Amino acid sequence: MIKIILLSILLLNLAWANKPNSNDKADQLITNKRLRADSGSLSLWSVSSSFNYQGGSIADPADAKRPNIVNGADALTLQNLTGDVGVRYRVTPVFSVTGSTGLFMTTPFHDSIDTDNQKLRENFESNHQKLTINDPLLRFTYLSKLGPVQSVSNAKLTLITNNQQKLAGYLWSYYFSQNFMYQVEDTRFSFGANVTAQLYSFSNNNDSLTDRVFGIYPAFEYEINETFNFRTAFGTFVYQHLRSSEKFTYEKRAVYQSVGLGISITRDVFLYPNLQYIPSDIRSDRTNLALNANINLF
Repeated sequence: MIKIILLSILLLNLAWANKPNSNDKADQLITNKRLRADSGSLSLWSVSSSFNYQGGSIADPADAKRPNIVNGADALTLQNLTGDVGVRYRVTPVFSVTGSTGLFMTTPFHDSIDTDNQKLRENFESNHQKLTINDPLLRFTYLSKLGPVQSVSNAKLTLITNNQQKLAGYLWSYYFSQNFMYQVEDTRFSFGANVTAQLYSFSNNNDSLTDRVFGIYPAFEYEINETFNFRTAFGTFVYQHLRSSEKFTYEKRAVYQSVGLGISITRDVFLYPNLQYIPSDIRSDRTNLALNANINLF
């Protein structure tokens, strides 16, 4: 844990030296701070890194379990920590390619689990505190503007190596997202949506896995000041298809809400502590904690 904190401080200090260029086309198109940091720096070559911690419920954050509040067949049901580092090449001012990988650990801070769920216990015993290579991926990013609407398109090809999903049978992930944000003129309010599609391929015949997920995630933001912004997003229209289901039979996932505080340390460093819950059934034991960070260097 100390090593992770020291590494994060080093990366933050390096990133602080990045000077934004207000004349750059990318920053003229994209003004949303979260989208800027997620899309990468303004340099021709850069290092694009991200850190993600998916914690447990606020009722018992020390518990190794992470409640599967949306009943997603591809959801990670144990706490986990991910650190990815990638090399990004800016082909044009609005189009970039990133190759990245990193490390993944299930329940990094837990030695035991309290559960009567045999499947979850077996998952924990097989994976807890096991360090694995995390999902090498190739990412293509395109920035644009549709009138006043900011647009970020992402396509990702991922080899699944994280131990929780790999052992279940997931092999490849094919992901596309189209993120739209509109800032209301002369105000601090922004709203938009992220439209996503994710397909999977497999290494076994496990019919309980999901092979495709489609979702629309409306979002709302309020800029408190230059550093902090309030953000909430909804998993409103999210549908999954199980391998065992009929071809056109989809299951609608539970509607969830994410609420968090965006922290813009620099143009290229953005932190997002947040929590997720089911608005129609708000319970502390089904409200999950998470921390996401985007850090771009050079």
